[in-house]
Amino acid sequence: MLVRWHDVYGPVYRIPAPQGNARHWVIHEPEFVQQIMVRRAARYAKGMGLDRVRLLLGEGIMVSEGDFWARQRRLLQPAFKPRRLADFNAMIAAENADLAQRWAEAARIDAPVDVAAHISELTLVIVLKSIFGEDYPRLVDGAANPFSLLSEEATRDLRFAARFHRLGRVVESIIEARTESSPERFDFLGHMLTARGRDGTGMSRRELVDEVMTLIVAGHETTASALAWAWYEIATHPEVCARAQAEVDALAEHEIADVVDHASDRLCFIEAVIHETLRLYPPGWLLSRRAIQADTLGDYEIAADDQIFISPYVLHRDAAYWSMPDRFRPTRFLQAGVPSQRFAYIPFAAGPRHCVGEHLAMTEMRQHLVTMLRRFTPVYAGDHPPKLESRINLRPGDGVPIRWRARKEFF
Repeated sequence: MLVRWHDVYGPVYRIPAPQGNARHWVIHEPEFVQQIMVRRAARYAKGMGLDRVRLLLGEGIMVSEGDFWARQRRLLQPAFKPRRLADFNAMIAAENADLAQRWAEAARIDAPVDVAAHISELTLVIVLKSIFGEDYPRLVDGAANPFSLLSEEATRDLRFAARFHRLGRVVESIIEARTESSPERFDFLGHMLTARGRDGTGMSRRELVDEVMTLIVAGHETTASALAWAWYEIATHPEVCARAQAEVDALAEHEIADVVDHASDRLCFIEAVIHETLRLYPPGWLLSRRAIQADTLGDYEIAADDQIFISPYVLHRDAAYWSMPDRFRPTRFLQAGVPSQRFAYIPFAAGPRHCVGEHLAMTEMRQHLVTMLRRFTPVYAGDHPPKLESRINLRPGDGVPIRWRARKEFF
């Protein structure tokens, strides 16, 4: 619907509000996107559509506002510095190596696997180990992962919210044990327990639980969705796969840990594949803001309480800023001046609410693609492209079936 309306009405238009007096705007003009999300971000708060997210995450930084949000962001931000995140790289590599063994067995018997489901499990384990560290075995109790409902259930309704909320008690029990033993830990929870604000106070128990639950959801679903779409595109574009494999083959095994941790010339094509995937399939496909005071966007007058909707999905496929916008062409990101407008590409949002986990997500995606492309060639096993499921995140609604062909030099 948004794509059709963009073609008819252009980058800025109003739609009838279903109720109330607030007007609803759809904005896909990069200059105005920058104004709303960066230059005048203080005039806007989170908008419609977050009620369902708030049911899941309480007042975590994804949904909180004002001074409280600013304080929580300051407390969390140091944990996401690249130097600190490097502590997780060995764990991320090990989890991908374990998954590669599963895929090698599937390749041996020529069995297709649903990579969307497998990667969802992978990223969930990675985010849980990043948060809980040595307490992860206690979390899963040696058997079932209580958070597996995140990867097993697509619906995000009240029933799901009730089940998810019960997991907060599991998190609380780990926080309680940490508080009593007081060991120094270098995982996310360890950072949150020791973080102090400008007034010397830390997070309350409720705030800790909300931020942990937020990290679990935000750090799992978005990365998993992006990687699932990446495999679909790589598998259906053999020339892209061959070039990506040539790039990763040029790396010695001992070099991988260093180059996946940051954007590197050694992985410029893999980086382009990731960015092109995020362009076509931004996990956060719809962003909303609410004007908390009047503003002017060019000739348009925005009133207080007006609702603003920005869809990265639409913005990323706008022919005004992208050539052949619906085509998967990673090489576009190897060219200077792409995109022609900076705010025509916002997969991690922008401004003060820019995704705090971008570096970790990019590291996870690089590590995964490098690990698997060195070992396998993917062949798409579906009869049709995956269905777009545009709920909270943009996910492949019916899975991504892949047959893996093991590369002889590795198996």
